[in-house]
Amino acid sequence: MNFDLPATGTDPCPAFRNAIACQDWLATVPLANAVQAQSMFLRQLGLLHRFDLPPTERFAVLETLRGPVSDVQGDAAKKFAARPLPFAPHEQAALESTLAVWHMLALGYLRCFDAQCGGSDGVFSTSAMLAQRTLLANKPDLAAKAAVMAQRTLSVFADWLVDLCRGEQLPDAPYWKKLHQILLAAETLGIAARAVNDPVRHGSAQTSALAAYAECNMLSAASPYELPARHLAWVARWARRWGAKLALLKTPPEDIHNRAVPLWVDLESDRPANYMPKPSSGGRWLETTELRKSLLARIALLEKGRAPAELQLGDDVTQPAAGQLLQRVLQRWCKGGAPRVQERRAASGSCNLIAGFDAVHYHLSGGKAFRAPSRDDATLRREREEFETFGDRSHRVESAKNEDKSHIENWEVMDDWRLLDESATGLRIARPLKEGVRIGAGLLIAVKMKDSPRFTLGNVRWALREGENSLAAGIQMFPGEPRPVAVRTTESDNTQSAWRLAFLLPEITALKESASVVVPAGTFRIDRTIEIVVDQQAKILKLFRVLDRGIEFERCNFYD
Repeated sequence: MNFDLPATGTDPCPAFRNAIACQDWLATVPLANAVQAQSMFLRQLGLLHRFDLPPTERFAVLETLRGPVSDVQGDAAKKFAARPLPFAPHEQAALESTLAVWHMLALGYLRCFDAQCGGSDGVFSTSAMLAQRTLLANKPDLAAKAAVMAQRTLSVFADWLVDLCRGEQLPDAPYWKKLHQILLAAETLGIAARAVNDPVRHGSAQTSALAAYAECNMLSAASPYELPARHLAWVARWARRWGAKLALLKTPPEDIHNRAVPLWVDLESDRPANYMPKPSSGGRWLETTELRKSLLARIALLEKGRAPAELQLGDDVTQPAAGQLLQRVLQRWCKGGAPRVQERRAASGSCNLIAGFDAVHYHLSGGKAFRAPSRDDATLRREREEFETFGDRSHRVESAKNEDKSHIENWEVMDDWRLLDESATGLRIARPLKEGVRIGAGLLIAVKMKDSPRFTLGNVRWALREGENSLAAGIQMFPGEPRPVAVRTTESDNTQSAWRLAFLLPEITALKESASVVVPAGTFRIDRTIEIVVDQQAKILKLFRVLDRGIEFERCNFYD
């Protein structure tokens, strides 16, 4: 194995060479200013990585830095998490700085672990590893130290992966190759599953190098790029908590009919775990039966009315989202992955895409700006009061209309999306990263194929940056021709909200699709009454189920 670590020297020297000096240096770091703090951390971690220090002293310094670094990284992530692509310059800078800090912190811990493997600058032979294993077996204290260093290295890889997902990126091949090498080294030394303490990430609970490794693969298997930021945070927390429930096997588990479907990973590859074993001397199985028991028990208790916080899912976790998300990860972690509902086939050509609730409504309305169907008593009263207070403001209103029109004309219909593949209910498309408007998961869109006469309503399921200059997106299509309408809610006391944009989708008997309405996010409530106006005709509907939900919309079934 080869960790590819550069040689160390004595110049240049970092600002500190021991834990005490590091603590003094931390007092000078403006931790409330993430940009400045990251810059200082990155410089010192880079100098430290190439400076010659005893492994024990290096580890003590990194442990001193780790807590403050984690706090600053969390603050920095707020600048790019849940942002559409392409990122604005300050968002991209925050992401790049965050990933660079995780990278250097991981390399720092890896250099410490390398010393416990008996290598030289990251290079070691199998015979040297086996000799080191014998040494560790006879020296429990040394084995415990090696286990901690392996766990710390892999845990930084897990934090690194979470921020990659927040930045709408997937780990590259070198990430997975290095991750597998570290786990293989820990396994060879016999310390992969050895229990250790990690107060920063696990409080008083014990963990292990294997648990951190399993956490990375669980995150990958959960398709995190499809999750909204809040749900990604939940899944990341659950993977951290439950990584310890996975066991590492060199052969497939027996009695597979009564066990969960294990994840399979090739430690000699540069790919994450999947469910398709192949012949390889580096093949391992991540047994998930204990994890399945825990997930099924929590799902059952949630259905009985238990609160998510009571089940250690998190104080910020809510129902019914918790149950739905647990079902999702159960399928991906313990049941062989999520099968495709529709067959996907390769496709080519181009398509037009409109992004955003307001822009879609404008274009599907024939280029007409939205106007409320009528002015109710409250509106008339407000206009009368404004006239009495401010006088005639018609010129201001006209100016505002012109500004609105100018804004509307800037809404773009993008013609340069390439079609990569398609199914009956979805598309995968791509375009140059910085050509066109920003899009992100949960955005309402309308798309029209080159040979189609009309737009179809849909939802951005995921958006990912691929390479340096490419943006790919997965699109879920809503069947039926959308009709732009106006909608307002009616409460039990007969009070009504303001008119808002919405879309009506027809029933399609052949596809067993019932009629639905697409309303702004936050509108849905079981049995909530809404009024819609279609072609100047009012209809009263009652909502009863959410079919799809995004950051700016909810698609709901209704009763007439």
